[in-house]
Amino acid sequence: MLTVRAPATSANLGPGYDCLSLALDIANVVRAWPADVVRVEVEGEGAEHLPTDADNEVYRALGLVYRTHGEGPPPLRLQCTNVVPPARGLGSSSAARACGLLLGNRLLGDPFDMEELFVLGAQLEGHPDNIAACLFGGVQVCVTLERGMEHCRVPVSFPIATTVFVPEFPMDTHAARGLVPSQIPIETAVHNIGRASLLVTALATGRTDLLRVATEDAIHQPPRSQVFPALPALVEGALDAGAYGAFLSGAGSSVLALVDPDRAEAVGVAMAAVGERMGVAGRIVQSQISALGASVEHNTDGDS
Repeated sequence: MLTVRAPATSANLGPGYDCLSLALDIANVVRAWPADVVRVEVEGEGAEHLPTDADNEVYRALGLVYRTHGEGPPPLRLQCTNVVPPARGLGSSSAARACGLLLGNRLLGDPFDMEELFVLGAQLEGHPDNIAACLFGGVQVCVTLERGMEHCRVPVSFPIATTVFVPEFPMDTHAARGLVPSQIPIETAVHNIGRASLLVTALATGRTDLLRVATEDAIHQPPRSQVFPALPALVEGALDAGAYGAFLSGAGSSVLALVDPDRAEAVGVAMAAVGERMGVAGRIVQSQISALGASVEHNTDGDS
């Protein structure tokens, strides 16, 4: 049996649309055994609607690794234990794909390094930010080049936690991306470039006083607020309760706040109160930035 795990992630971090992301210390786990046919068992988040055959994203990613190696994927029994809620902007698809990439690579004898798996993952995702944080952990900056991609970890120089309001309603990633304009004024671009740069600097130098401004966005959150009217109030509620900064996580619907660990509970209470006042049912998830990305381990125990 093999076991792989991959963390939840949050992308954009406010102004860093498609280029900034972080890993959270909650993770999906996949166990795999040899089998006669492909069979996927899902428990936890998404169990009621995720595919249980070769169309499952874990197996699809595994298949890509095998095909890239010039082989067809073997039949497997996969047992997926999911804690990352799907369609909530917390990287559930990246976690599934990262598990499949690492699982396929290990079964083949690790012919690909992590950078090559990153390229395959970005190919599946369509953008590199979530999969970068998922595979490598921490806070990541990524850029897409004509020939591949580059990524770099951002050092975080102070204790920081994350408080996440996870609404009950999903937001379809494809639809949410469709709300973002394809062209923006130069002033809007400068607004986000400056704040994304400030965010990286603030995290690296410990300038927590800059994070409120550094997490402001003018590109993707305003149009997405049209379908999620409570978003500005949730962000403001987190900030009023003492969060360093707050923003829509990925394409939504979760809202993530960067907080002092001592303020995490108070920020969670405030965000929950805003959700109740705005008629948005949801739950609070307390987490931290995970320094570790996806991993694979070999197990010698038998079936379960």
